[in-house]
Amino acid sequence: MLKTILFVSLSAFALAACSPAPQNTSPAPTASAMATPVSSMPANWEAPQTSLTFLSSKINQQLNSVTEQSQFTSSHAMLDKQGNFKMMVDLNSVQTNIEIRDQRIKEWVFQTAQFAMAEITGKVDMNVIHQLQLGESVSFKQPLMLHIHGKELPIEAHLSAQRTQADKIMVSTLSPVVLDTKAMDMSQGVMQLVEVMGLKTIVEQIPVSFHAEFMRKE
Repeated sequence: MLKTILFVSLSAFALAACSPAPQNTSPAPTASAMATPVSSMPANWEAPQTSLTFLSSKINQQLNSVTEQSQFTSSHAMLDKQGNFKMMVDLNSVQTNIEIRDQRIKEWVFQTAQFAMAEITGKVDMNVIHQLQLGESVSFKQPLMLHIHGKELPIEAHLSAQRTQADKIMVSTLSPVVLDTKAMDMSQGVMQLVEVMGLKTIVEQIPVSFHAEFMRKE
């Protein structure tokens, strides 16, 4: 239902940790993996298409709750040599599998005529990327900033990064980033959805999950 993003942040997400020291969760690499060269030279990383999904829960007049998963079909992310991370999400690409609901969310909740994009930014410790060997994975908590609906909101993503190839790193959220529609100034649009659907309420908290393949770009 209220497919509010976002975002996050989904964001995001970065391929490295900023605060607590990253925790390596992978087994020791095999001899064949260690033989594969992994460049430690600075490089840009890009994810031309990311997977960004979110859950929304609605409660009807009989106090029965239904939770649905939706997604954004257009989002991409990049990480430059200096560790500057940016992810862009096209809010017009929200997909709930009900066309009229998608349209109402875009018009009433996201107000995409004025706020078409959501942006997630952050500063990544590139040493984590350089030190990650083939087959290894690391988990970390990454501070990020969500820019959405005219608001700037600090968020934190608990992420896992794994080097699956010398020039490819898979990044996923280990737990959803929980966004709040009230904090994003979307309560009025949510209330319009509640009224038109005859609901009791729509839960303000929106868990968002992220997955992407980042490719090394020289």
